[in-house]
Amino acid sequence: MAEINPNWARWINASLAMYFKAVADALSPALPLIVEGIDERDAVKMENDHAELRLTGPFIRQPSKGDFILDVDTNILLTDLMEGESENTYNLTTWAGYFQQAAEKSINVYRYGPDTGGVDDSSWVGCLSVRTRKVGPNLYHFGQISTTDRVRQAAVDTKHRMYLTVSE
Repeated sequence: MAEINPNWARWINASLAMYFKAVADALSPALPLIVEGIDERDAVKMENDHAELRLTGPFIRQPSKGDFILDVDTNILLTDLMEGESENTYNLTTWAGYFQQAAEKSINVYRYGPDTGGVDDSSWVGCLSVRTRKVGPNLYHFGQISTTDRVRQAAVDTKHRMYLTVSE
């Protein structure tokens, strides 16, 4: 019976981080992206507008010999430090729209990593897609998160799935 590859989680995490970093970098101005569990939460990043990528999974099932279903939940928390009347009040919603658009697309997973043992050769592994077309990337507006801090937040939440077939 084919086994779970212990590298799948790393490859998925690294691929999603690179994919969503490109989305954050393409915004004008670019929005720093903090990857949960990878990047440090230093003051420079946290005291500015930023996005945080959080991943849950993969949740792995094997419905038949050699076939695997990998489910991953992605959550992008967007933080807008309200800068007064000169700021575009729609910044947060605009950023969210770009991340929703990106999350709706198929996302390629590559063998990214530190190349220990020669398995991280950047070759293609598979493709993550939104799990169901009935419910695509969801946008949650949290608004101003306290009465004293001028900080607004929103999150884009998506459930992705990848099918893999592994030979013995």
